[in-house]
Amino acid sequence: MKYGIFIFILFTLLSCQHKVKQLHKQGMDYILQEKYEQAIPLFSKAIQTDKDWLPAYYNRAICYANTKQYPEALKDFNYILANCPAQAEAYFNRGIVYENLGLYSNAIKDYSRAIQCQPDLITAYHYRGIARFYMKDYDGALSDYNQAMNLGLSETGLYFNRGVILQIKKNYKAAIRDYSQAIQIDPSNPKLFYNRAIAKMSLNQMEEALKDLEIAARLGYEKAEETIHIYFK
Repeated sequence: MKYGIFIFILFTLLSCQHKVKQLHKQGMDYILQEKYEQAIPLFSKAIQTDKDWLPAYYNRAICYANTKQYPEALKDFNYILANCPAQAEAYFNRGIVYENLGLYSNAIKDYSRAIQCQPDLITAYHYRGIARFYMKDYDGALSDYNQAMNLGLSETGLYFNRGVILQIKKNYKAAIRDYSQAIQIDPSNPKLFYNRAIAKMSLNQMEEALKDLEIAARLGYEKAEETIHIYFK
């Protein structure tokens, strides 16, 4: 009799696991299509079937974050980290949620924990730098941007963000180099040309600055047109 009960329970557990994985796969298919709202109920059903299935919590949190349901995302990330405290990606993504809520100090702590768990999580350095920038810790932000670059990260946002810090610190030549590097990666971004123009104006390179402002204006950046009108007409 006991043997039969064991077999029945085992069969039920296997059936539940199959259902959970099926629901999870359907949810992931929606995530790949960026249909986050449709994915959420599937992950919720997976959790109802097996409350210990952490991947469902993680991916539901991602869906909540992408639909700006930040309190719900935090609950799921908190649950994951309570049960699996060495999850670098969960710390990283919870940090993004905190940053979107303007809780920069909390975000910095989570990015730091993510780096402790996984030192090669390069993007965490970049995002921690952004949070430090908003906290006006410019030296800390610059250090993080430099570290991200040293580890091999090369993207428009990183060069732009470091350029902004360098411009604040009045290192205009270095800022121009970073904006130029960002422009090579994304030549259709008008803000890059605009910021480079402002840095050039700070060095009294007015002719070169005007060229950048004209490009930014052609790319649809209204602030560039306003600056041309104020300083060059």
